[in-house]
Amino acid sequence: MYAAFHEVVGNVSRTVKHYKQLLARPVVGVMPAYFPMEMIEAAGGYPVQLWGNNLPIHHADSHLQVFCCSVARSILELELSGKAEMVDAYAFTSLCDTLINLREIYRGLFSKPTLELSMPITQTAEARRTYLRSVLETVTRGLESITGKSITDDSLKKAAQVHGYTRELQRELYQIRREKPGLIKNHDFYSVMKAGFFLPRQVYNTMLESLLDGLRNASAPSGKRIKIIHTGLVFDPIQIYTMLDKYEIDIVDDDMANGWRSASKGELKVSHLVEGVAEYLYNPAPCCCLYNPERDRHTYLVDKVKKAGADGVLFWYVNFCEPDAFDTPQLVARLKEEHIPSTSIDIELTMTNFDAIETRINAFREMLGG
Repeated sequence: MYAAFHEVVGNVSRTVKHYKQLLARPVVGVMPAYFPMEMIEAAGGYPVQLWGNNLPIHHADSHLQVFCCSVARSILELELSGKAEMVDAYAFTSLCDTLINLREIYRGLFSKPTLELSMPITQTAEARRTYLRSVLETVTRGLESITGKSITDDSLKKAAQVHGYTRELQRELYQIRREKPGLIKNHDFYSVMKAGFFLPRQVYNTMLESLLDGLRNASAPSGKRIKIIHTGLVFDPIQIYTMLDKYEIDIVDDDMANGWRSASKGELKVSHLVEGVAEYLYNPAPCCCLYNPERDRHTYLVDKVKKAGADGVLFWYVNFCEPDAFDTPQLVARLKEEHIPSTSIDIELTMTNFDAIETRINAFREMLGG
């Protein structure tokens, strides 16, 4: 049931090269996070999401300090090591200082085109829309230059429908996991999600439809199981989920930037693109990287735990991600007030030894009564 998704995750380069040739579209590498891929699709591009990888760092440290986020360092390593030859251009967002500087590094080192969706940091929704209007004009021109095709109302509408449908299917997968703990192993679930970073939407949607057909009437394992929420920016490295499966700890929901925070977004409203992108960026799930005083992450996370009936929260911290690090102490304190147990594991995307993490996971299991 999950073999096709594992095959994609295990052979990313081959997958992207295959569909690039099949579609005859330029590959646009989307740097995390929240870039509306519908715009790339509408311009005739093939969007591929880059959330980091487990390549050993040999070259990137010459351009980024070792105390920079390992997501950025591992993405840069991909290009410097010659393993991103299938990527024709890059689309950045301005979620953090590291990402902003990373684009400048790419512009200085490589000849591939780059563009940036600069996120507004403003007090009001109206100010966001004003700022985004000029940003989206620049992004549109950049994409059309990369693909050689124009973004039309019709192409935007079709792209919004297919990408919106992807997220609709992903939300159903999340719902099944919440309602039937243990039915989908953690490693299988995040392999399904990760495969979506690299596959064309229509192909991925067909695979999701088939998977959901097999899951809707399936029964969850019997007996009491430990249920947790995990929260962070990036759900990699996915090898760690085999340890959670080993100790029968079921993730019943998440608050990951490349997980639920992305899947929860509705269909992009393209009839008024500026307002649609503003809504897409800031709702419905709050994020530590986006200033939105209307969405309190503390209450949001507590509500998520209670609705899922989770026993605790696992903070999944990618080392040197400053926005996530700033939020975590306050979130931990709020969970403590609500008598919700939590723990944290520190992640490097390039790590290969997981013994210490397994010890931490086992200790958390015992703390939760497993």
